[in-house]
Amino acid sequence: MKVLKPSLTAHTIKIEPRFYPTNVLSAKFTNEASSVVLTLTPTYTIAYGVMSLVFDLTGLEGERFTLKLTENNIVTYRCKLFFTEQTIQDYKITKDKYIYA
Repeated sequence: MKVLKPSLTAHTIKIEPRFYPTNVLSAKFTNEASSVVLTLTPTYTIAYGVMSLVFDLTGLEGERFTLKLTENNIVTYRCKLFFTEQTIQDYKITKDKYIYA
């Protein structure tokens, strides 16, 4: 799941796609609550094996979207998007669970 801020309209997410595209991509955003579908043409760059995807999307606090990224009708990447103003926290799931001697 990728977290986006509702106060912004331009968003950049970093992804590792199933394959690296060479042509124009199509991004299909589906609002999970209202089932409204929005299709955009995002821009992207690839550096060190990571794709940075740039797109414009407006959302409200707590809204969820699904993203289906395609090139020539072949799925490149899928994920869920969540809009929130809360600060993202870094944590480890295994913190203090395993002790190595």
